[in-house]
Amino acid sequence: AHRGRARQKPLLLALKGRVIDVSAGADFYGPGGPYGIFAGKDASKGFAMMSLKEEDAHSDLTGVDDDHLKILDDWYSKLTGKYPTVGHVA
Repeated sequence: AHRGRARQKPLLLALKGRVIDVSAGADFYGPGGPYGIFAGKDASKGFAMMSLKEEDAHSDLTGVDDDHLKILDDWYSKLTGKYPTVGHVA
């Protein structure tokens, strides 16, 4: 997965299967950024749990409670409203 080290490539992450180009937010999502752990993957659980742990940076939401799913929905709305969608995870 591309994690932002090659600046000529777009910096992507996915939430709920929707791939967004966060290149404009490279200071946050690129290498060394506070949310760089999420680059190059669907990190829905990490956003839902507000976790920066590598083991939470994935798409499996099994066992995530409704309160945390609401947090994910809030992040989804914020990020998909700010950054362009470039695809969907199959």
